[in-house]
Amino acid sequence: MIATRKAISLAAWSLLFVSSPLLANDVYVCKQGAQERHVGITYANEGSAVPCQVNYTREDGMSQGLWDAQYEKGYCERKADEFAEKLRSFGWDCTKQGS
Repeated sequence: MIATRKAISLAAWSLLFVSSPLLANDVYVCKQGAQERHVGITYANEGSAVPCQVNYTREDGMSQGLWDAQYEKGYCERKADEFAEKLRSFGWDCTKQGS
């Protein structure tokens, strides 16, 4: 019973990211030569730190969700910071924009 409720709850949260407009806030713009990448955090609800998702977008428009959090505030921000730092270690110049 508890496992079923948990599965339903997780499915509902997953649908939230698919069905509702997400609000982008913090974005890292990373550049290397003529290439540009974005590491952004999207929030499902304005003014709320969770649920959230970290997305990585290339200049060709290809986007990938890297991490998400349903309950842990600060998780997406920490993961976006870490990923931007990883890109810096590969020679990218990453600048944080947004709030």
